[in-house]
Amino acid sequence: MKSNSNIKYFVSEGLKTYKVNGLMSLASTIIIVATLIVFGVYLLFSMNINHIAKQLEAECEIQVWIDESVKPGSENMSALQENISNVKNVNTVEFFSKDDALKEYKTKLGKDSNYLDGLEGDNPLRDSFKVTLKDISTADAVSKEIKKIYGVGDVRDNQSSMNKLLNATNIIKNISFWFMLFLGALSIFIISNTIKITLFARRRDINIMKYLGATNSFISWPFIIEGIVIGIVGALISLIIVLVGYGYFISLDVTIFGTIKLCSIQEVILQLLGWFAGIGGLLGAFGSAISIRRHLKV
Repeated sequence: MKSNSNIKYFVSEGLKTYKVNGLMSLASTIIIVATLIVFGVYLLFSMNINHIAKQLEAECEIQVWIDESVKPGSENMSALQENISNVKNVNTVEFFSKDDALKEYKTKLGKDSNYLDGLEGDNPLRDSFKVTLKDISTADAVSKEIKKIYGVGDVRDNQSSMNKLLNATNIIKNISFWFMLFLGALSIFIISNTIKITLFARRRDINIMKYLGATNSFISWPFIIEGIVIGIVGALISLIIVLVGYGYFISLDVTIFGTIKLCSIQEVILQLLGWFAGIGGLLGAFGSAISIRRHLKV
């Protein structure tokens, strides 16, 4: 029973000092929010890059456009398909006519597909092969080998596009990571000063408590709770902002390479909630602990 009453006292005192500190608590919360928004962007980038990589690995194929001199159904076409099939690490080679390509483009355009009306009789697209691989990491090497084959007009693989995407997002992730660390340090500093002000304002009460035999841990816990409250409140606000922003972004139906989609809200919400609550609480508790250690000499 005594431990329960102590916990109630710690929590009530922590919530009370959070309200009493007013502007300083608000400033600490705002910095926590800014830190976790940057962290949320960083985390969403990481999750989506992994999500995209898995989809590309499952759906990776090389598009091989056929030179217009090679006609469908001819011996040259059969020989071309066989030569591509014989390239090392090629799994399957499927013929994809220019009529099929036009239908695919119309499907992708959706309501704007009428822009392509009338091209059926004079289709400017080219026949192609869709080539799947046994090993996605060999895409560049296989593409180079296929380009050498007579009758091949052009080759496109998703591997090079994926590498460019990964390089660009890694740069953004690194910048976000260091900026997040800077804001995290700033959060701890401001929370520490917020707790310091409370300690200074209540120094007389603290001295009386120590005189009456209160332990340092008993005195410290309300301030640690205050720091955790600052962190949790900041985490909830930032989580809402990040989820609303990300929800709007994916509502634009953003796709990559035509069919590759980003993570849904349902796929990221639990991870974000866990990370935000954990990091927000830790930043708050750590900032409080630093200030308490200095001023109470715990």
